Amino acid sequence: MCNRPSSLAQDQQTSRKEDDDNLLMAPSSVPRRGKRDKVPLAELVNRKRRKSSKALQRHANDAPSGGIQSLLPSLIGVAILVCAVAAKLGFRGRASTAGIDLGTTNSVICVQSLAKGVGEIECIKDPANGSPIVPSVVSFLEPSERKVGPSSKVRSLLDPHPSHVVVGQAAKRRIDSHPHHTLYNAKRVLGRPASDPAIDELRSEVEFQITTDTQQEDHDEAAFVVPDSPVPIPPWQVGSYVVHHLIQITKDYLGHDNVKSAVICVPAKFGDQQKMRTYQAFRQAGINVARVVEEPTAAALAYGLHRKEGVDYILVYDFGGGTLDVSLLHVSDGFVDVMGSDGDDRLGGADFDAAIAHFLLEHQNGKAIVGRATDALQELSTSVDTTHSGSDLEEQLSSACPSLKETPLCTTSSYHTLGERLKISLSQYPNETVQVQESCLAPPDGSSAPSLEAFCSSLQPIELTLTSEEYERSVQPLLVRSVLPVERLLKDLDLQVSDIDEVVMVGGTTRMPQIRDLVKQALPTSQLNTHIDPDITVAYGAASVID
Repeated sequence: MCNRPSSLAQDQQTSRKEDDDNLLMAPSSVPRRGKRDKVPLAELVNRKRRKSSKALQRHANDAPSGGIQSLLPSLIGVAILVCAVAAKLGFRGRASTAGIDLGTTNSVICVQSLAKGVGEIECIKDPANGSPIVPSVVSFLEPSERKVGPSSKVRSLLDPHPSHVVVGQAAKRRIDSHPHHTLYNAKRVLGRPASDPAIDELRSEVEFQITTDTQQEDHDEAAFVVPDSPVPIPPWQVGSYVVHHLIQITKDYLGHDNVKSAVICVPAKFGDQQKMRTYQAFRQAGINVARVVEEPTAAALAYGLHRKEGVDYILVYDFGGGTLDVSLLHVSDGFVDVMGSDGDDRLGGADFDAAIAHFLLEHQNGKAIVGRATDALQELSTSVDTTHSGSDLEEQLSSACPSLKETPLCTTSSYHTLGERLKISLSQYPNETVQVQESCLAPPDGSSAPSLEAFCSSLQPIELTLTSEEYERSVQPLLVRSVLPVERLLKDLDLQVSDIDEVVMVGGTTRMPQIRDLVKQALPTSQLNTHIDPDITVAYGAASVID
């Protein structure tokens, strides 16, 4: 018994010694890495399978994972989160609806940056003049002037194709050189029957031919005869070309073509036929009408007067190039209602231009000067061959007489254009006695024009002058008429001058100092709102109501 522990200790020592000897022997007895025996690939695969067999057995029935499908739920969740954050910040995507004022003399398009509530409103400038105020003028090109390009191949409901016309400032510059191809003031006769006196008045002020459109189902309406056009052009189609142009410059500016609908404005006193023709103008231009707003309502919305405290009655004084419209609005709980309207359909800025033109024709030998130019043109029309050239006399004159590109020929149309320029010049000196001048070209008395070259070389400048006193005298009857609708409207609604809280001035003619003074005298207790450009106020207000 006493010897067992000793024997056990000896055995342990012997075992340890053998282990130590084995460790010392290991480096020399184990083959080096490079000398290791190779294991077949199949055996390695089998070993891996055996190691993972238990895991495979546990998850054998699980659905397969991986690939883009596994990421879709996460991606959708991220997209929803981004949209929610953007919506919270007010972002609503690209603008798809515009506010448009299709006016008699000028038109404007505005868009609203899509944000929470009412976003910033921007009225799009026409690159042709760097201004958002686009003349409502359409000029039809000669076949030789038409350019073939991508725009001419775009499908359109309009015929002639929009690539066959120019619109806006470019068209306005052609009134003097192409008076029979260039249409303007079309809204004056929009939707009116052929017997309406407004048609005869327009016919006396323009050089393009006005006829009757017998294609209408309900009743005959006015239409315009244009050279090279197989059918007359109705007034609503002139508007369609203007709308098409407005949409095009907007698409170019925004960099996308999402704008396919519009909030449009119509005068408060427009009848059903006139509203229908306005709608047709937009539809033919490929634009959906999202909402129709009366022009005085849009003007009040532009100034935010429906939210202003203490405002019950608003008078909108809209004096544009073709008509004078006066409307009275009532504000209640943020809503605006048109109580009544009055105006003068035959009084606009163009009538002031015409008054100046008539003054110049009567008092500065104007009739004789225009007569010489007209006679020379008539002589040319019989001697110049337009059959083989592919262009009419107006186009040949434009090419043969470089001087006519800077200074117009003395014609009835150019006298109206020059009358507008003289009016604008005098408006810059409201309280001064000044004289302004413009010029046109005409052949001398007794000259002959057997050829284009002879006619062009014979043209001489004619100076036309107008003083402040002469201007006041020539437009005095129009100034008296300009305040009468205000007086009639207040009387019809049984309201006093003191009841009117705000006055909104709309339309380019309200820039005239004489007009503003007359309105202030008629409504001395009212606040006059003029800080928004009167030419863009209506379109600005239309853009503000875009959902």
